[in-house]
Amino acid sequence: MTYNESIEYLENLMTFGIKPGLKRITRLLELLDQPHKKYKTIHVTGTNGKGSVCAFLSQILKDANIKAGMFTSPHLMSYCERIKVDGIDISEDDFAKLVEQVKTCISIMTDSGYESPTEFEVLTAMAFKYFADKKVEYAVIEVGLGGLLDSTNVITPEVCVITNVANDHADKCGGDLRGIAMHKAGIIKPGVTVVTAAAGEALDIIHDAAEAVDAEVYDIDSENVIEAVNIPMSLKGAYQMTNAMLAMLAAQILMDYRITPDITTDALMHTKWAGRFEIFKVNGKQIVIDGAHNGAGTAALRMSLDKEFPTGRRTFLFGVLKDKDIDVMIDNLFTEQDFVIVTKPNSVRAAEPEDIVNRLKDKSIDAIAIDDNAEAFHKFINSDSELLIAAGSLYLIGNIRNMLINFSN
Repeated sequence: MTYNESIEYLENLMTFGIKPGLKRITRLLELLDQPHKKYKTIHVTGTNGKGSVCAFLSQILKDANIKAGMFTSPHLMSYCERIKVDGIDISEDDFAKLVEQVKTCISIMTDSGYESPTEFEVLTAMAFKYFADKKVEYAVIEVGLGGLLDSTNVITPEVCVITNVANDHADKCGGDLRGIAMHKAGIIKPGVTVVTAAAGEALDIIHDAAEAVDAEVYDIDSENVIEAVNIPMSLKGAYQMTNAMLAMLAAQILMDYRITPDITTDALMHTKWAGRFEIFKVNGKQIVIDGAHNGAGTAALRMSLDKEFPTGRRTFLFGVLKDKDIDVMIDNLFTEQDFVIVTKPNSVRAAEPEDIVNRLKDKSIDAIAIDDNAEAFHKFINSDSELLIAAGSLYLIGNIRNMLINFSN
């Protein structure tokens, strides 16, 4: 099987959609000889910041000379980005070989009456198998959706991280903020310490879930477990301090003598995570790329923009999925001084640009709709605004980032 054939196979699995539950992944991992039980893990969930926390943790482990894997989703430009060891993407050849191995196991499953695993379940199994094959000591695992019924929730980690809890994916996680919090708290395991930046009712739910299984909770805001010092970080954006603090505390809880304070702070200074308040300079213009794809994300992006670039006209390139709270995102991110180019993410769930433009104009925000990403990018990059910001769905941001890199070269 070639890499392109493996991608075609995976994309065909998308017809099965999102099917919560652990029965399929459990059986698939049994057929693969339980790879997820052959190394230690760190489990990360939350509404925003999961990927950044994983990136910080992976870098801390790498700098401590601890061989570590990292599984995240979705990708920006290549499926190989999702599975890394020591910060290096899995090769296309290894990716294709894993798909072929897992495909054989799926045939055994379906022949014996099991439903076919979903695309994400297959990717999860592939990551776990790859980490076992590479003999990692730790793997940093990002939840795909929610936590309780997510396919990654077969692991028993050394520490759980719950970044924040906000109103996103409510339709699949209990219907409201309380349901979302309960799903995210579903990754808590007996006796496994939890680190969180959640607040309010969500934090209460996390405490209750942890108490029920004798797990300790560290809340970085109320416990003052880490002093919020001005640590230089390579990842920009005001919200990254919270993500860094979560990673620092999680690393500290591992109680590994190789992870020293100096190694931890140094790791924060050269962690890389594409598409999160990532700043480019092209033809004298400042361009920010940020995958703010929900209400909490857009609020955090606006706060960071106001802090880093408080003056000047802004042009946005924006596109989101139709199941997001688009009106909240608009209120959080844009002002009447902004100009917004709305385009369409590469997803069947994409919101129609014309609909978003109408909502923007109802709020007296100047906007145009350009469905084609390349055409929208051309309009965006030739804007005379002082600051350009591409924001929204990661299904859009990856494509725009690739265009920007090619344009720069």
